[in-house]
Amino acid sequence: MILTAGPSITKLEKKYVADAVSNGWNNNWNNYLVKLENSFKKYFKVKYAIPTSSCTGAMHLILKSLDIKKGDEVIVPDTTWVATASAVKYVGAKPVFADIDPETWTICPKSIEKKINKKTKAIMVVHLYGHPSKMDEIVKISKKYKIYLIEDAAPAVGAKFNNKLVGTFGIAAAFSFQGAKLVVSGEGGMIITSNDYLNKKIKQLAAHGRGNNKKKGTFWIEKIGYKYSMSNIQAALCLAQFERLDEL
Repeated sequence: MILTAGPSITKLEKKYVADAVSNGWNNNWNNYLVKLENSFKKYFKVKYAIPTSSCTGAMHLILKSLDIKKGDEVIVPDTTWVATASAVKYVGAKPVFADIDPETWTICPKSIEKKINKKTKAIMVVHLYGHPSKMDEIVKISKKYKIYLIEDAAPAVGAKFNNKLVGTFGIAAAFSFQGAKLVVSGEGGMIITSNDYLNKKIKQLAAHGRGNNKKKGTFWIEKIGYKYSMSNIQAALCLAQFERLDEL
């Protein structure tokens, strides 16, 4: 069996993780999470970055927060990891499979346009193995038909299309830090967006549906949510990796 290369771990990762294990509790429970969020916001020049327990969970949160539901359709590539289509099924919608462009090995813009109908609510592109999709053509399609553009950038942190970072073309994007990715935290993901409404909904859904009413307190739950948060220890490892992104 030929295994994946595995991560590059240096003294920096060990230092951050050791600090999180020793000191990242109580009042310091989220210090590395905050640093990781800020690093992503700065790098991608977006308003919001939301760490998650996985990229799969991140995509589920995006779709749920966009109110995509039963009876809706989401166009996805025919070649991708199953999580892309699974996330669509999680919200009750139908994944519609578009063909693959032989030049990029990613979703084909011409095939996308053929699949669009009145039920189509979103296009979810996948930048497979870090290779960007043809985002100029796909952005035009999403605007023409007024449907959401979501980027499954799971393996593509740092990749660029026409000198623009993938993850910044659509309304939201999801990244993965699973062990075979460029930047790892063991498991984990990240959502980036600059949409205020979407950010608010995602954060609430990712934290068991907690409310924002300070008078009612931390444990006041307003709606059914999910447990999709990343741990501070994972964030410590991820932050060290992300700080070495150009090197990696």
